[in-house]
Amino acid sequence: MHPPIDLDRLVGEWWEVAGTQQALELESELEREVTEEHVLAGVVASAVAVKRHLKDVVFWLPERSEWAAVHLTYVEESDPRWPSTVVSADWETLLSELS
Repeated sequence: MHPPIDLDRLVGEWWEVAGTQQALELESELEREVTEEHVLAGVVASAVAVKRHLKDVVFWLPERSEWAAVHLTYVEESDPRWPSTVVSADWETLLSELS
């Protein structure tokens, strides 16, 4: 379970997906896209929120107690820079990164 958050503070149309089938699908897509050299390789990531077009996703990284904002590409990537990812230690920092 992730710490409490206020999705209304995210810019754009976001909705919570934690604990849903859609969260499982987003988590599977992240696993498919991440290369062995990617910052999230081997990291447990739980989808928490998704933006309207289903490419921008906020993940909670429970083993690291961190947040990750990921822009999914829906392509199996070979470049470790993709999917683009910002990891933040706390919700406030993540919000500033996404603004």
